[in-house]
Amino acid sequence: MTISFSGLASGLDTSSWVDALVSVKQSKITSMQTDLQTIQSKKSSLTATRSTVSALRTAIEKLTDKKFGGTYDLFSKNSAISSDESIFTATASSAAIKQTYNVSVQRLATMTKATSLNSASSIADDSTRLSGLGISAGKLTVYVDGLKNVVEIEDGDTISNLKANLAAIGVNANIGEDGKLSLSSSIAGKTIHVGATTDTTNFVSITGMGAQEDGSYLSSVALYKANASTVLTSEDSGFNTRITAGTFTIGNAVFNIGENTRLSDIINQINNNDEAQVSAYWDDTTGKMTLTSTKEGSSYINIEAGTSNFTDVMGFTETTRDGDNNILSQIMYIDAQTLGENAEFTINGTSMTSTSNTITSDVSRLAGVTLTLKKVSSEEDGDSTLRVEQDSSSLVEAVKNFISAYNDTVNKIEEVTAKGADLQRETSLTSLMSTLRNYANGSNSSNGGAYRLLSQVGISTMQANSGDNLSTATNTLEFDEDAFLLALEEDPDSLEALIGNDNGIFGLMESAIETSLKAVSGYFDVKQSTLDSDITKAQDKIKRQQEKVSTYRAQLEKKFSAMETLIAQMQQNYSSFLS
Repeated sequence: MTISFSGLASGLDTSSWVDALVSVKQSKITSMQTDLQTIQSKKSSLTATRSTVSALRTAIEKLTDKKFGGTYDLFSKNSAISSDESIFTATASSAAIKQTYNVSVQRLATMTKATSLNSASSIADDSTRLSGLGISAGKLTVYVDGLKNVVEIEDGDTISNLKANLAAIGVNANIGEDGKLSLSSSIAGKTIHVGATTDTTNFVSITGMGAQEDGSYLSSVALYKANASTVLTSEDSGFNTRITAGTFTIGNAVFNIGENTRLSDIINQINNNDEAQVSAYWDDTTGKMTLTSTKEGSSYINIEAGTSNFTDVMGFTETTRDGDNNILSQIMYIDAQTLGENAEFTINGTSMTSTSNTITSDVSRLAGVTLTLKKVSSEEDGDSTLRVEQDSSSLVEAVKNFISAYNDTVNKIEEVTAKGADLQRETSLTSLMSTLRNYANGSNSSNGGAYRLLSQVGISTMQANSGDNLSTATNTLEFDEDAFLLALEEDPDSLEALIGNDNGIFGLMESAIETSLKAVSGYFDVKQSTLDSDITKAQDKIKRQQEKVSTYRAQLEKKFSAMETLIAQMQQNYSSFLS
């Protein structure tokens, strides 16, 4: 930081003189900075205008990109309308024929289900942990002749522990051959009641304990050893037969059981493998596994034993092996599977069947139409109707977006080229606007269709209000959706030619816009390049001028400093002379 003391010798305000002299040259920089801001403002207006014109091009492309087909072709989109979507829904591609069909559903396709013929698990015994049965630790209340007794179930307790705790309060507990747990008084003449609202264990709900006529309690479900967390190959897994490590097949998927594989691991593997084509479920209350096909229809689930005996133990297959575990013979238990049914339906009175509730065109013979059956038609429902027609919604939305983008573009160009505006006298912009207006209001006969004007299809120039002078608002467009839909219904090919073809009105607009947006040689790139160059030149000019002003200030300060030094010396000499 420089500190200067003005006129210490002369008494003159030389700092103010320096500032005043420098300000004359500084005014040139201020003028240059104003010029720079003007150029930068022009660039901002150009960027905003380019963005608006680009948005118009994107809106037009939605309508002219039909040449690429598929989802790009809004003119060929069809919709399939069900008169009762609780019975069936439908979709239609561009290949669908516009027509109305009668549809009735007599039967839905169901899925095949395979369930273990018998319980794969052993019945719980004294060594079975209560937690393995899903019973949580906590307090269990048992009333003996009305006297409340609280039995504490702890983590790690077995059925043997439970029996001992119950025996201590005069209650016998036994598991029958059917796997059901019974509780009864060990003292003749006394009655028991099990469970209270204050219990903190889920014992009663898990076992489904219910009072019997003789005063005892009996579980509603059997208790089995095996559960989802069981390690399949362990000696105490709880299955009727010890499961061996190895492979097995469901559907087209091969699964492997290792030494530490749990039942839950296998279930997750099956359910996450699309090739298995089933969902697996283990039922603790029955000790059985269920496989439900993910494919509808009357087809069996493929189940094969491999090097593991898993599918045999689960009751799906029966396999004989030699001493080296090689398979000698194998059968799949057909009786373990409840075969799914095929769907039955009619289209225009013709009966048809399908292995799936999703009816594709190869089954229905309705080109481009896919039906999804939901429920069986009742007598009250009768036949439902399927109506295939042109999907006008996406086309209408695209036209609305075009009109909005067109109006934004016209308004933007008028704004930035108005008198005194940033891009005034930019003839390329005003020429583009005139071209767009001419196309919007002009006739197009190159396609030979009935429609040659946008106004014939509901797209027209806005009208000035009665009594008002004409304004630029009349150069924007408005949309009559009803008129557009009527034109689409009466002559869709002519409408498509007018606004969808490359040589139609929108196609010509797109070509003009593409020219202006073209990289390097287009108006916007050329103009931006010029403005960028002007900005760089202006910034360099300001920098040079600032350097000159700084040098000028330094020179002035040096000269005034020398003057003050000289005056101070003269004053000192004069003082010496007088003395």
